[in-house]
Parts: sequence; structure tokens; C-alpha cells
Amino acid sequence: MKLLKKLAIGLLVVVVLVLIAAIFLPSTKHVEDSLTINAPASHVYEQVVSLRNWQKWTPFTANDTAMITTYSGPMKGVGAVMSWQSKKAGNGVMTVLEVVKNKSIKTQIEFEGQGISHSEWKFEGTGTTTKVTWSIDVEHLAYPLGRIMGLMMPGMLHKSFQQGLASLKKVSEDYTKALAIYKTSDIKVVPMEAQFALIIKDSSTCDNVDVLLSKIYGQIGQFVGQNKIETVGAPFARYLVWDNAKDKNVMEAGFFIKNKVAGKDNIVCIEIPKGNFVTATHFGAYETTYKSHELIENYIKDNKLVTAGASWESYNTDPETEPDMTKWQTQIFYPIK
Repeated sequence: MKLLKKLAIGLLVVVVLVLIAAIFLPSTKHVEDSLTINAPASHVYEQVVSLRNWQKWTPFTANDTAMITTYSGPMKGVGAVMSWQSKKAGNGVMTVLEVVKNKSIKTQIEFEGQGISHSEWKFEGTGTTTKVTWSIDVEHLAYPLGRIMGLMMPGMLHKSFQQGLASLKKVSEDYTKALAIYKTSDIKVVPMEAQFALIIKDSSTCDNVDVLLSKIYGQIGQFVGQNKIETVGAPFARYLVWDNAKDKNVMEAGFFIKNKVAGKDNIVCIEIPKGNFVTATHFGAYETTYKSHELIENYIKDNKLVTAGASWESYNTDPETEPDMTKWQTQIFYPIK
């Protein structure tokens, strides 16, 4: 009995000492890791600011293949939201709070039942290389268990951050290499019959074209589905204004349809008249399509042709099902008189 009494007293003393020590432990914890990546800052930044790209490199999905991830808000930038459900890692929500293009990204992370943390990414580009720093501030650690757990937190987070940065390095460097691989098919003139299309006209900054297209295609796709409208061919975009100096793009984007229908609100049914078009197919990332545009414009000039309106692109490959950007096909059309 005396032994048990001594053990109980000893255990109580340990518990009391731990509780006293926990009072002096910090209620916040800062963890960060850095890695140099052989890719321009813009390429690395894009892999992080577009939340759907996280699936390619995030350590948390790799460590839990059963994790369910959903997205809301814009595809990237301020207001973009990524939520996850995981029996292994717990549930949570991450929201993008602030971005400085190619420089930094700040997010808020809410772990279900564990409070709110803030994370930051910094991209220090020096031409073809970028130093990436990933940090997190875990705040309001509860007394006493949260603060005690905070002692072990850096070791666990460093391992995940280093794993994620290594994967981000590979994805970013592969992306940079893929941008150097592209080609253009033979350029030719083809006749085309009149076509109907459902479109939305809108504008954005030049680097947010993918966000705008996703929004437009989602709206029209929902309208088409609800009204059982038959579409024809791939989604397209007709670029009415592209001004890099003013960082402005104005476009009409949507789907070709089999028959003329009535639109609704900002969804308009238009007719593209029959005529002749200079066309070619671009193979490669969307960021490199300007190369094919240049070749087509030179072809038009060399053959003394005259354009009759804005060009458009048809996106024949779904990036969700074909991850290899070098295999993406974009057909480009220039109407001519």
C-alpha cells in the first residue's frame, strides 16, 4: 500500500509540474521550411495559387488517399476555398486571404475542432530559379494539452512541409519543361457553315482567363443541362480584346449548339455566319498558344488575306482527364473575307 501511495503521489507531482510548465509554454507556434526550385517564380506561384493544383503535390492528399476534397469560390486568388474531409487527418477549410502575384500568398486554415491558423507562401524569384518558403502560424493553442502538443508540432509539420516542397519542386520543374514543348499543325483555309452558339461576354485581367472561362463554362453548362440543349464540339472562346499593356481581356465564350435557342439573362444565343477560316491546331500548354497565333497571322500576311473579325480557340482536350500538357489540343480559327 505504501508503494502504491508513493507512486500516486509521484504521479500527482509529475502532473502538477507538467501543468505548471504548460503555463509558460507559448500559445502560438511558427513553423517554416524553404526550398530552391529550378523554375521561374510565376510557374511555382501558379501551382500554389490555383487550389486545384494542390492535388498534384500536397503531402496531405498523398498521405491519405481516401481524403475527399471540394472547392468553392473562384478557381484561384482571393476568396478561393478548399475544404477536405479525412478520417486520418481530420476535416478542415482553407481560404485564400491575400495574394501578391508571383510574390506571396496568405491563407487561413480552420481545422475542425482545433481553431484557426494562418499560413503564408513566399516566392523569391531570381530568373530561372525560385526560393519558396512555406510557413504556418498555429494560434491559440489550448492550455494545457494544446501547448504540450505544440512541443511536438514542429517535427510533424517540418516532415510534411519538406515532403510537399519536394513534390512542388518536381511539379514546377516539369511544368517549366512542358512549356518548352509545343507544335503547330499545317495551316490551311477551310470553309465552314453557319453555326449557332450560346455565349457569355465578359472581361478579366490577362492572367485570370482560366478563372473566367471556368465561370462561363459552368454557367452555360448548367443552363444547357437544365434545358436539355444539344451541344456540338468542344467549348470555345472568341477573344475580342487582348491588351497586355492594360492587362485586360474581353471575350465571348461558350458552346456551339445544334439548333438556335433562346438565351437567358447574360447567356446569349448568337450565329457565326458561314465563311472561310484560316485554321491550325496547337499542341501544347495554353500558355504557348500565342506561338501558333503568330504563325497563323504570318500566314495571313504572307498570303495577302484579310481577316473578318476576331479569332477564336476551341479547346479539344480536357485538362482534368489529360495531365500531360504537351498533348493538349487547341484549334485556332481566323475568319477571313
